[in-house]
Amino acid sequence: MVRDARPFGIKYWRDWEDEKDRARKAAALVQRARLQLLRYQLNPHFLFNALNSVRALIQEDRKHAKEMITELSEFLRYSLIHRDHTDVPLREELDAIRHYLSIEKKRFEDKLQVKFNIDHEAEEYPILSFLIHPLVENAIKYGMKTSAMPLKIGIDAALQHGDLRVAVTNSGSWLSPLDDSARNLEGTGTGLSNVRSRLENAYPGRHRFTVEQSDGCVCVRIEIYQEPRR
Repeated sequence: MVRDARPFGIKYWRDWEDEKDRARKAAALVQRARLQLLRYQLNPHFLFNALNSVRALIQEDRKHAKEMITELSEFLRYSLIHRDHTDVPLREELDAIRHYLSIEKKRFEDKLQVKFNIDHEAEEYPILSFLIHPLVENAIKYGMKTSAMPLKIGIDAALQHGDLRVAVTNSGSWLSPLDDSARNLEGTGTGLSNVRSRLENAYPGRHRFTVEQSDGCVCVRIEIYQEPRR
């Protein structure tokens, strides 16, 4: 008895069409991500604030001014080197974040406290470049608006059974993009929306993205799995 091969052919065709559609979406998101990356490379508000801080420090403390210029150049170097790269080791992404936070720490001084808790095994895990940075940027932006001082930022990363788990936590409360107090903040909502889109297309069925608020803190978590989850 010969089985009808048409159902298998239809399934193959549908899978092929789904794959082509996913490829088209991925290509569009790569282009959008590159434009987003350019925004991070030359964020006018960030550069304006950093340069103003350097100018003030030149008269007060030339050593710290020189250190701040070095941190800024290293952060921008990472942006330029990886502008056309899809994946980078988590370690390199965290190094760029450390340069960024060092600049912000010099700006805000005692108003900002930062703590890293990174498992060594997680450092070489490949992730999308500039995937974590928007979470840190949002944590400072909204934390400075809602937290008692000093603002406390925590960045955690661990590898568990081959799955990567990253968390960015800030003291303060969650501000919805629809909240009146959030509308005045530059870039409201775009950072997290871009992160969600990039995760969905880079790790379909293999990721989880959550935002939680508890005990006076906001925590944004990214989980990337080796195998699809249902």
